[in-house]
Amino acid sequence: MNSIVWSSIDTWIIVTSSLVAMASAIPGCFLFLRKQSMIADALTHAALPGVVGAFIAVGMLQGWGWVDPDAGWAFRQTMMFGGAMVAGLLTAFLTQWVTSAGWIRGDAALGVVFTTLFAIGLIMLRQFADQSDVDLECVLYGQLDTIGLSKGIPSEAITSAIMLVINLVLVVVLFKELMMTTFDPQLAGTLGLDPRWVHYGLMTITTATIVTAFEVVGSILAIGMLVIPPSTAFFINRRLRPMILVSMAAGVSACVLGHLAAITLPGPITRALGLPYVESVTTSGAIVLAATLQMLVAMLFGPERGLLVDRYRATSRSVGRETA
Repeated sequence: MNSIVWSSIDTWIIVTSSLVAMASAIPGCFLFLRKQSMIADALTHAALPGVVGAFIAVGMLQGWGWVDPDAGWAFRQTMMFGGAMVAGLLTAFLTQWVTSAGWIRGDAALGVVFTTLFAIGLIMLRQFADQSDVDLECVLYGQLDTIGLSKGIPSEAITSAIMLVINLVLVVVLFKELMMTTFDPQLAGTLGLDPRWVHYGLMTITTATIVTAFEVVGSILAIGMLVIPPSTAFFINRRLRPMILVSMAAGVSACVLGHLAAITLPGPITRALGLPYVESVTTSGAIVLAATLQMLVAMLFGPERGLLVDRYRATSRSVGRETA
């Protein structure tokens, strides 16, 4: 096995992906407990027309001479963030509207809304591919493997850190409101809280987190980090605060293990199987696989809800009753 050649790029890959994972774990836990985890998938896909529309708008503004092409990076990033935020929030509002109207069930409403917006985004991408300059591979995998090529602290790491701080502050300040509307929305309503606006606030933070992670790690990892670590934490601890902390820790460990696996395992595996030699694979995909393996271990051996642990406890209780 070849020795690992570690560089600052590898360090920034782990740091940035870990920041994304921790930021995603916070809203991800509330979505999991509300049984709305798959809205992360919907928001990620529905953001596509907003992203493409932002690139088209920037291209038009540059063509008119209103934006300097050489100095418009920050403006383009801001436009992309705004476009994706609008599309994501539109998904949440339309889904809630269709569901409250009673036309179709909530899960079906979510499917209809996000697939429609995603289809619109694909049509826009095909129609205006030259103006939008959107790389589909970048949409799936992000640019995680190229982070750290420039000097100094990568802008992606700074953006992800800011998003993490915002999510931490909001969950601390609004913890009671989020917890009450998550576990007992009817009681929250009687106490003067409007579960709908708390829901829209959670969707806003979730959308902002997804959009922040979207360009950095791509849609695959953005969805995975919102869904898989909270699922892992669910089998380890029943209380909300520890669940959030465990979810954040699970996300960080998945990032470390995933990147190490991406740069060390493909070579020996392909050589052992007699396949064409592959030196490394995409880090985003490896992180998702590492997170999934962690979830499977927690599902079997988790101290709170692990399947084997629960079976062992049930067997012990049965033997104890028979003995008594």
